[in-house]
Amino acid sequence: MADLNDFPMDRMLRVPLCRMLAVPVLAGLFAITPAFAQKADPAAKPAPAAAPKLDASVREAAARIAAPLRLSSADGSRSCAFALKPDASGPGLAVEFDRPACADIGFSAQVIAWLPDPSGSIRLLNAQGRTVAEFTEGAGGSYEALREGDGVYFLANPATADATELRPEEVVGDWDLARQAGTPVCRVTFLDSPAKGGGFRLSIATGCDAALLRFGPTAWDIEGGNILVRGEGGASVIRFARQEDGGWARTPERGRPLLMTRP
Repeated sequence: MADLNDFPMDRMLRVPLCRMLAVPVLAGLFAITPAFAQKADPAAKPAPAAAPKLDASVREAAARIAAPLRLSSADGSRSCAFALKPDASGPGLAVEFDRPACADIGFSAQVIAWLPDPSGSIRLLNAQGRTVAEFTEGAGGSYEALREGDGVYFLANPATADATELRPEEVVGDWDLARQAGTPVCRVTFLDSPAKGGGFRLSIATGCDAALLRFGPTAWDIEGGNILVRGEGGASVIRFARQEDGGWARTPERGRPLLMTRP
């Protein structure tokens, strides 16, 4: 029978020692595993915004504005019925519209709610409560929004939309452009002859504001009830919206105002 001294001591200790070391290592691995399992999925969608607490002033504004409206592109080629409701929903107040009918207006797919802004504008919101489009109040109770890289859109009461339709014969003739009312910086004449590239021709009187001359107005047109003045090549456009006093003003307002009135 083998004697205990026949076995080297280092070999006898090796196995138990390995087992002793393996136990805490494995325990540590099992302890770490849940931490990896809790890592956020980068593909997960952001959580919807919590419903806001609407104060009395917001509810009062919503009650005034809420109505069945029509959402449309500036040229009217894309439009659909779009109702603003005064009832709380998601991150704001409820909207009601036929999504397939509004599909041609791309940003509408993101809209799930709206809120009146203290400035008087209408903000359309996505599921996270972020503004998709902000519509500022224009003439005749309509609202308009400029989306960078997308275009101009309108929210208007369908009952009044036809009443604000503009005809070319109403626009033809002389107009004064001014930075402030009563102080013209340029006179333009809208003609009824066709312009190269579309719209109608215009002429500029001598002595016009240098900034307007750099813009280089060459043509005018009507789109969505607005008057458009196109620059050289047609890429640059100044849009004028009708005001309550009967005059016209650049929209959206950026930098210095630009007004347009009959002489």
